[in-house]
Amino acid sequence: MRMPQRLTAGCLCLLLCLSVGFSVAEDTTLTPEPAATIDPNMETEGFVSDEEPETVELDAQGQTASIAGLTPLYTTQIKPFTANGTAIRMRAEQSGDSAVVCSINRGEIITIYAVYPSYVLAEYNGYVGYVIRTWIDEAVTTIDPSTTPPYGTTLSQYVATTTAPANVYMYPSTDAPINDIVIGEGSKIAVLEFVDGFAKILYWRSYGYVDAALLTDLVVVSQTDEPLSPDTPIAAFASYFAYNTGVEGNEGRCKNIVRSCELMTRVMQPGESLDFNSQIGPYKRTNGYFPAPVLIGGGSQLGYGGGTCQSSSTLYNTIRQLSGVTVLKRRPHGPGCAKYLPMHQDAAVGNASLNLIIRNDYDFPIRIEAFSKGEGSICIQVFRGE
Repeated sequence: MRMPQRLTAGCLCLLLCLSVGFSVAEDTTLTPEPAATIDPNMETEGFVSDEEPETVELDAQGQTASIAGLTPLYTTQIKPFTANGTAIRMRAEQSGDSAVVCSINRGEIITIYAVYPSYVLAEYNGYVGYVIRTWIDEAVTTIDPSTTPPYGTTLSQYVATTTAPANVYMYPSTDAPINDIVIGEGSKIAVLEFVDGFAKILYWRSYGYVDAALLTDLVVVSQTDEPLSPDTPIAAFASYFAYNTGVEGNEGRCKNIVRSCELMTRVMQPGESLDFNSQIGPYKRTNGYFPAPVLIGGGSQLGYGGGTCQSSSTLYNTIRQLSGVTVLKRRPHGPGCAKYLPMHQDAAVGNASLNLIIRNDYDFPIRIEAFSKGEGSICIQVFRGE
């Protein structure tokens, strides 16, 4: 079995019809290296600086904190975002404006019961509330690894293709506020579940909803390493980005995401490694890359390859769903991580200290299919090879 908490394959058709709820559980089997400093050739779009400790999108759950009926999943330390931070506030709801449950000092241990894109539901000395993921140490301890997927793992149930430009609503209704990114026609998305006729997706540090009437070619993601068919992926993940913004370098960033998807698509034999910088790079014009905003000398300017960090981060989130793929090297974008993904889930690339290296430790080949039209989404699927 690939993930112990995945639902059996026989339930999937029923899930689609009934729109049954889906729990996103997460963890860490990999102890991350210290956060990277600002390096040359790091993309800037989507980067969170040290001065942006609470740049998050609310999960809009509207639920008062409760752990009734829940099983503890992880333990971890409080780790304030800023160097001089000494304590954080636990909240009653997933909002910085909600009531303060208690304060927790740096280094104190909390027990996590549920994980959301921006928050964790936790218990501390009898207090129960929500803590922003920015304020916790990524190196969590899993209480029962046999039943709990890795922290940070988002499990998609389906992959679908848009038939027209698709808005991403903040909740499942066409009357809901609309997020900034419109997903282009013919793009692929990874679906967590269906809710009231909408596909629920992981959108930046929150959830979003796409009208299911605009989707076609629905494919079930296999719940184990034994796929339902050769056309059934054993893992899938999508992330989202702005396009046609008019900002200098944005078009180049989108083109770089498309180009990196072309180079990323491959078959990996048992024991074979993928070195992102070496095999998806070099990030040069001669390799099909375009100028996009990067950090050089503490400032931002155009440089080749900006945007590839979102591609590597999307790959990282896809392969972490697979117990037979090992992460050999990974670094975040610094303490804030990239805000187009939940906290702790990015993988920066660009130079010797910023790279993603993975290895296929299955006894069978895997096929990586990365796809983007450059219009708002990048979707990566992994298939079991012959």
